[in-house]
Amino acid sequence: MKKLICAADVEEWVASGQKRCCIDSNTIVTPAARDRAIELGLEFTNEPCGTMSSEAAGCETQNDLDMNAIFKFFKILSEKGLVEKLLGTTLEPPYQAETDPTGLKLVRGRTVKMEAYETGTYGSKVYRQEVIGKPDCSMSAGFLTVDHDSFEQETAHEETYIVLEGSLDVTLNKRTFTAHEGDVLFIPKGVKATKGSTDCARMFYMTFPAGDPDRKLQ
Repeated sequence: MKKLICAADVEEWVASGQKRCCIDSNTIVTPAARDRAIELGLEFTNEPCGTMSSEAAGCETQNDLDMNAIFKFFKILSEKGLVEKLLGTTLEPPYQAETDPTGLKLVRGRTVKMEAYETGTYGSKVYRQEVIGKPDCSMSAGFLTVDHDSFEQETAHEETYIVLEGSLDVTLNKRTFTAHEGDVLFIPKGVKATKGSTDCARMFYMTFPAGDPDRKLQ
């Protein structure tokens, strides 16, 4: 069985005082782990591990990691859209776009791949994909889908929604506003409201100013 070494392992070993890690052909070291090892001064070596503990050396524990466990691990990461971050690579772009040195950007909307959006509720059916944002633009924009679900949120930026399909309900101060297909909805910064849809609402959103590239819309 192969042993997988990720960036978290490197950080743990360095924190415990380890400076070297012995690996062989049965050890998989992710690119992110190698980069982290360089940053923290941990050396990967094929030489005998000597007096290093088997846990830190990565030698005697190689056969303890079941391949089925590895498969389940990557399956969970894939469902959460975290495989690319773990490997430190981009497997496939989330959408197709054309750009120009002037800053112009054309996103092919039909190619956009939605990702699960963390609302704080397990199993929520809310998905998003940012297509415009830092460092190229002072605003953020992208697509948001709410599929027969709702979530509470306090806006950290000014938000504008254009409803493309379905309808979006926004409830605050005991009043519900419903935006239908073709409607435009603006929510100022600092407003706490519940957003939801009794059907499947698909929207294009814009926020100002732009948040961090990996930020949540809250």
